[in-house]
Amino acid sequence: MERPETSVVPVDMDQIEQVIQPHKQFRTDGIINLVFFSLISIGGGLAMWLSAPVDRRNYAFLIVGILYLPIASISIWSILVWKGVSVILHGGNLILQGIFSRRELKLSEIEVIRWSLYSHGQIKVRAVSQTGCINLFYFKKEEQLWMIQFFRSHFPETQQENWPLFCHKIALPLRNRHLNKPRTPRPDDFLHTRKRWDKLTIIFATVTALISILSAWYFQQIKYLLLPILPLCGWFVRYTIPEEGIPVSASENKNFNEAAYFFGIWSLAWLIIYLPFRFELLPAPAGISVGWTITFIWIPGLYWRLFLMYRREHQRDLEDANLSVQEWEAGNSSSV
Repeated sequence: MERPETSVVPVDMDQIEQVIQPHKQFRTDGIINLVFFSLISIGGGLAMWLSAPVDRRNYAFLIVGILYLPIASISIWSILVWKGVSVILHGGNLILQGIFSRRELKLSEIEVIRWSLYSHGQIKVRAVSQTGCINLFYFKKEEQLWMIQFFRSHFPETQQENWPLFCHKIALPLRNRHLNKPRTPRPDDFLHTRKRWDKLTIIFATVTALISILSAWYFQQIKYLLLPILPLCGWFVRYTIPEEGIPVSASENKNFNEAAYFFGIWSLAWLIIYLPFRFELLPAPAGISVGWTITFIWIPGLYWRLFLMYRREHQRDLEDANLSVQEWEAGNSSSV
């Protein structure tokens, strides 16, 4: 199926004046997270320091520091993004101000626009002498949509790369949400929200906590109490879900369900192989850590299954991309 040609809107680039800056929520979230986790880390560090043996108290601050620094870095980065990042269109130039860099490109000299799916969507531009990148995640939804429409409609089709897939995955869903245009509902739809993800995280963390307590008691090893950290780390995925939720079709979600089923069966297989050696029902080979050996075999199998799931989903997206481009062009034409 052929895609419709994009009509380039004739306009004097020198007349376009626009300044786009990140949402203030970046500053607010950065400050709140920095203060909150700083207090938690100080309190946790002092508690660990007081409860640790005298000769090991320094390790308490080392452990807290290792956990705290990544979170603090993300919070500080969020504040710097709000303070320093901007996209400016002025006098026929595109000025991309970053935290540590500044790029100025002439709009008339832009040769390639690369639509990237990385990091919630990026617009990568290449001119005669230099390149630049716009990370859409930093800006409000309406500003993201404005930039997408600008670069899509003011540059020839031959200069644009990867637009169909970008349109299908990012541009069209963004415009539909902005226009409050829901997709056609399906009989097996359900709404996937942040609260739903919170409940799933709590369930998995609770089950993991019970397993960890029983394991620590039976094996008399405190390290098993760290197991609930794994599902808790997945809690941050909630921020990739829009606040209004995502309508998900159970039939479209088939690959995810199959992957979850495989993960359960694959994990059970790991336990079935490992436990006989752990309880000394089978003799373990001398000098070999059975648990780590099984894990090194188990992990590639898991990643291979995830790769197959991604490849199938990517192929389906490629098949649907042309329809999304047609819907995009039809919407733009009707709004003219």
